[in-house]
Parts: sequence; C-alpha cells; structure tokens
Amino acid sequence: MPKATNTDSKKIDEILTRGVHEIFTKEELRKKLKSGRQLHLKLGTDVTGPNLHLGHTVVHRKLRDFQELGHKVTLIIGDFTTLVGDHSDKVDMREETSAAEIAQNEETYKEQFFKTVIEAQTEIRHNSEWLQKLNFNDVIGLAKQFTIAQMLERDTFMQRFKKKNPIGLDEFMYPLMQGYDSVALECDVEFGGTEQTFNLLAGRKIMPVFGLQPQSAVVMRLLTGNDGRPMGKSLKNFIPVNDTPNDMFGKIMSIVDDVIFEYFELVTRVPMEEIAEMKSEVKHGANPMEFKKRLAKEVVSFYHGENVAAETQARFERTVQMKELPDEMIVVDVQGNSTLFDTLKLALGESVSSSEIKRTIRQGGVEVNGIRITDPTEMIENKSGDVLKFGKRVFAKIK
Repeated sequence: MPKATNTDSKKIDEILTRGVHEIFTKEELRKKLKSGRQLHLKLGTDVTGPNLHLGHTVVHRKLRDFQELGHKVTLIIGDFTTLVGDHSDKVDMREETSAAEIAQNEETYKEQFFKTVIEAQTEIRHNSEWLQKLNFNDVIGLAKQFTIAQMLERDTFMQRFKKKNPIGLDEFMYPLMQGYDSVALECDVEFGGTEQTFNLLAGRKIMPVFGLQPQSAVVMRLLTGNDGRPMGKSLKNFIPVNDTPNDMFGKIMSIVDDVIFEYFELVTRVPMEEIAEMKSEVKHGANPMEFKKRLAKEVVSFYHGENVAAETQARFERTVQMKELPDEMIVVDVQGNSTLFDTLKLALGESVSSSEIKRTIRQGGVEVNGIRITDPTEMIENKSGDVLKFGKRVFAKIK
C-alpha cells in the first residue's frame, strides 16, 4: 500500500510556484497533493542524444521536489515515439534516430538523470510496451480527438506551413502517442517545458475518453543559455550535467548578470526569500559577481559535492580573478617549433574540435606566456616551461 505523503501547505505552495510557467490546473493539483495520496508522476523523453544539460534539470528538479514529498516518478523512454520525433521546438523535419542509437543514448541519459532525480522512487518504462500493441482502429480513435486546425495552431508547424515547408502526417501522431502514454500508465501528473504544452494537454484530453481522470500538467519555464536564448544542445549554449567541476563553475560564471536569479530559482533550491534578498542587494549597489560565485558553488555542490565545490571556487578565484597559474596543468610533450594550432591540438586532443580551437584563437581566447595570439598558423617555439592558456580555464605547459 502506498505510503502517506507530506501535505505541508507551505511546501506545496512553493512546489506549485517555483520555476513554474503554468499548471493545468493549479487548484486541481493542489487538491491532489493535499489528499495525502501518493501521486504517479510522469516524464517522457526521447533520447535523441547522449547529453543532458542544466536546462533539462529544471524539470528534473521539480520531479525531485515532488519525490521529497513522497510521490513516485515514471520516466518513459520514448523508444517508439523517437521513431516519429517530437517537433514541439523544431522548425524543420527531424532526422530519424536508429534503435541502436536510442539504446546507447538511454544508458548515458539514465546515468545523468539520476544525478538529479531520486532513483529509488523512479520506475523506467519504454512506450513501445503499449504503443506497439495498438491497431489501426485504435490510432483512428485517437486521431478523432484532434483537428488539423488544432495541430496547425502550434507555432513551429504554422511557420513551416506558411513557408510551404513539408510537414509529415506522422508528426501529427506524436502528441497522440504522448497522450496515450498517460492513458497506459494512468498518470496523475505530467511534466514538461513550455514547448511541451500542447503534448501535455493532449494527455488531459485523451484520458477521459478512456474513462480516466485527466492528468494535471505542470509546465516549467525554460532556462536561458549564455546567449540569451533558451538553453539547448542545438544552439551550443548549454552547460552539461556531466561537465567537470571547473568547467561547470566557469560556464556559470560566464552567464550574463541579468539571469543570475533566474538560475537561482530554476536550478538550485536556495530559499526564495534569500533570492529576493540577494536581488535587493544588487539593486542597491552590491556586486553581482559575489552572488554569481555563490550560484556556481551551489550548482557544483549539488552535482559534485560541497568539498569539490569549495576547491573549485578557490581555483577559479586564483586563476581567473587573480590571474595566478593553477597547480595542475596539461603537460604537452612537444619538441621544436610548430604552429599554435598544432600545439593546442596536441594538448587538448579530442576533447575540443579543431574548428573550436581555431575559432577560440581567432577570437582572442588564447595566450602564450601571457601574450595573446590570434593567428592559428603562427609559429611558436615550444620552449620547456612555456604556458598556454586556452579560454578562461584551460592551461597547458610545455614539458
């Protein structure tokens, strides 16, 4: 028998507001949470790539909030829906992902997912379990619940329609399949970002057709990347969950000051009262840098531990703020003259692409013994003890 859950009104109020864009409907979900019944939470994902980033963790943190009240999560791996592809945030047809790629991506996804979400209170299912069993009559029955006009109201579809770009009929099937996932598992609540609103509401629409109470839908705000756009892998403006502590700390320190408190709200659990106080201090002249360092330390602490976060902050302050050389550097065993690019490629290996190395050099992000060089083809002597700085946080020393 499911255990009783925490029904503390203050905790519930914060869960229903922190980082939330919209809830369908808030009062309905509040009643479910106050009932004391363990709720069945659902998050669906198509594992089209191996990496998760902080933008994904906005929803994952919310799942954890519910878990800490005693509720359970089902993570649905969309091994079947991935074959169609979700076009909620796409303005062109998405490339297909093979079954082998899905299986490979799933393993890395789960490892990263459970850095945020409590594994003991999570079940993993694959939607091929039920979607493969539907016959053509079943699909027609689901399709009758929506009109073409409703589908075209979605911004990404309308953009393509107006430009006369192709829209596959299979793409209209995606929200039907996601909605049916909720029927198959009889979910109480489903979660997603703002680009998922239509798909979340599809579940609310389809469930009553099968005699089920409609699920509540929690729509979370999207995290801003370092370029002012929503964080995303395709935009290359993301901070990976699997980043090293130094890279994670440094990338958070590179975000613009305007989004510091958005990050505090969405990817930490620093109390909202404290966040309001920090905002007030900045408004009255405090240096945002100190709060940004606290933000970076909070995030690194969550994913790597408090001791590592403290060491990472100290290293950042020494190497970036006080311009000291770090104790640990990449050692490059190279003899004689070579181009700056060749030396850096040897130092960085496959961790950084050739195009990114060249771009960083041209943009003034590389120094040799403190002297900035902007030509990848410039010859350097590679003397023992020379120090190369790549970006803000990577140092290499010639052996």
